[in-house]
Amino acid sequence: MACVDPEELVEAGVNRVLTQYRESPKLLHMIRTYMRKVAEVHAAICDLPGYFDLQTAVGDQLTLIGKRMGFPRCHCVCDIQPVFGFACEGQPSIRPIVGFCDDASWEGCGEDGISEICINDDEMYRNLLICRSYQMQARYSIADLTLALQTLYGPTAIVLDAGHGRVVLAPFRELSDAETAILQIVPRVLPVAPGIVTRWHFGTFKVFGFGEGWGSFCEDWLTDGAILSTGDDDLLVTENNDFIITGPLTRGADWMCELDLKPYSC
Repeated sequence: MACVDPEELVEAGVNRVLTQYRESPKLLHMIRTYMRKVAEVHAAICDLPGYFDLQTAVGDQLTLIGKRMGFPRCHCVCDIQPVFGFACEGQPSIRPIVGFCDDASWEGCGEDGISEICINDDEMYRNLLICRSYQMQARYSIADLTLALQTLYGPTAIVLDAGHGRVVLAPFRELSDAETAILQIVPRVLPVAPGIVTRWHFGTFKVFGFGEGWGSFCEDWLTDGAILSTGDDDLLVTENNDFIITGPLTRGADWMCELDLKPYSC
């Protein structure tokens, strides 16, 4: 709805008065008085969509948009119980892994409960709703799925692999505690076609494979220090300047680890 100047709206109404009544100032005054009330309502309605713009809405307005889109702020998720085991370096686990001295169970033996998680951060919730808008429009291409992922995790996020009825998604960066807490509900909003399952890889280094974009057995590796180029050799200087290593510092690429976040079950 196009917004118009209230006075233009009032005069447009007065101009519809028949000629024989235009000499009645009291009638015209009454018409203008009521038309101004109509103009006030029109202006309020005209401004209303601005409070429910997905890009700018905050607080309760954003909550109402989410409900309308079928994705409220609060969701039921699994209350995942910790399990005994050993952490795999560079690969975060979707379950808390603890030792034998802690209160835990063997994987597959304990029972997970149900809890509720609410997304209170407006920007995080907005990004999820943007992904939901892709889903509602059935934008199921790899390009659109990549755009949705990058809305959530930034430019490093990619669709790592696809085929055989599944897509492997990778943020390729460390996730914050808040992002990790809502991982189970993220697949619920992504534009993935019905019948296709999502799997996740949470490494931050190149993944081993063949062809362009994949890693190999010998990849450049940056650590906490800084690699400085010195001709044909590389120089690694640690933060404490404890030692210097000459020569290229490399490592093998990670194996792709496909994790199921189980968005609709435990």
